[in-house]
Amino acid sequence: MPTNSGKYWVSWANTHAKNSLKVDDLDVLFKANVKVFIKALTDAGAQVVVSTTKRSNKRAYLFHWSWKISQGKCKPSDAAKMSGVDITWDHGELIKSKAGALEMVRGFGLAVPPRSINPPSLTSNHIAGKAIDMTITWTGTINVKNKDGNEEALTFSTNANTNIALHKVGESFGVKKLKTDAPHWSFNGR
Repeated sequence: MPTNSGKYWVSWANTHAKNSLKVDDLDVLFKANVKVFIKALTDAGAQVVVSTTKRSNKRAYLFHWSWKISQGKCKPSDAAKMSGVDITWDHGELIKSKAGALEMVRGFGLAVPPRSINPPSLTSNHIAGKAIDMTITWTGTINVKNKDGNEEALTFSTNANTNIALHKVGESFGVKKLKTDAPHWSFNGR
């Protein structure tokens, strides 16, 4: 029997469609690149907190549609169905549908504008293990070695999306920043 969107689905996903937090669960080639990038950062004094690596396609589905509906980017009736996820997005009233979707967005801890202006992808690189969400912090300026061993001075910015120097270091390791989603890095920048 279908269940309306809302916090129930956060609990359901945490049991049936978990995210991985383990770098070791990433695609073999991307995992190697991520590990050396994180090591370069931590060797320089940065702290790296991983929030997601590999993601279930069912979880990606729930992320995508809850974000779009809660942000008014589509009608609840626009949401596609997914086998194995018996959710009702349209509660019969737009305000109730948006409220249920917003409960999910908050429960999942999804970034919304201004931190992220794009809905979570249905075909995310996370599903293939080729993306990682991580928060990188440090104090002041640190010197990080890029893949070639050259030191790059990185000054901390609270907005990871605009820290071009950090992006360049990551890219030298094959870990590319998606500049519209604060924690997201991947093999191709998407």
